[in-house]
Amino acid sequence: MNNPKTNRVLLPCAASCVMLLSACSPTHHVTTETPTYDPTVSARIRILTGNDMQNASFRLGSCATSRLQNDPDRIDVDDGFLARYKYSSRSIVIGMPQSPRSGMRVEGLHFKDMIREYIVPDGRPITLSMRTAGDSGSSKYGGYSWSCTAQDRMFTPVAGQDYDVYLGFEGNSRHSRGCAIEVRHIDGNGLDEPVETQYAPKCPLPEANATATKRGP
Repeated sequence: MNNPKTNRVLLPCAASCVMLLSACSPTHHVTTETPTYDPTVSARIRILTGNDMQNASFRLGSCATSRLQNDPDRIDVDDGFLARYKYSSRSIVIGMPQSPRSGMRVEGLHFKDMIREYIVPDGRPITLSMRTAGDSGSSKYGGYSWSCTAQDRMFTPVAGQDYDVYLGFEGNSRHSRGCAIEVRHIDGNGLDEPVETQYAPKCPLPEANATATKRGP
């Protein structure tokens, strides 16, 4: 009999083991979880984000909420409110096939980047929100700050399929002024297929109630 919690978007911390990758700072932790995954009713998504100036979240439904709103249906993919001040990051993997992108593999993560893998239900739309920011040099010597907030997008996962989700940039650079959420259907045999997404409007305020927003595992 299936555990009734396995269809929740926020993965239960069932059996997990944590290992520490020793490399140059910052420190990167990896947690491997083994939740029950039924490919006949669920799909899996892998989201790339980070603990520097990046933000990512998703929610079941066809509209988006602000990070300032308390929304029990939104998953913030981070290490908590003070994550950007930590000189570390933590990835969570659940057995998805390796990403075709080296930067979305544990051994290829940059600086404080992280990947988080989730089980999501089949046939229900998911709304994705992502942004990033940073600095280039010192403002005293001509440096500048930059940021990019992508348009909120939604797609509907298909049972048994795996998806990479990441922020794409014009000119393949984080310093570009244009960015967009990319969703790719992947598998263990090299498939890397773009998935069509749709614009996701903001949710009406009553949908974001006073319940505390869930945090990523």
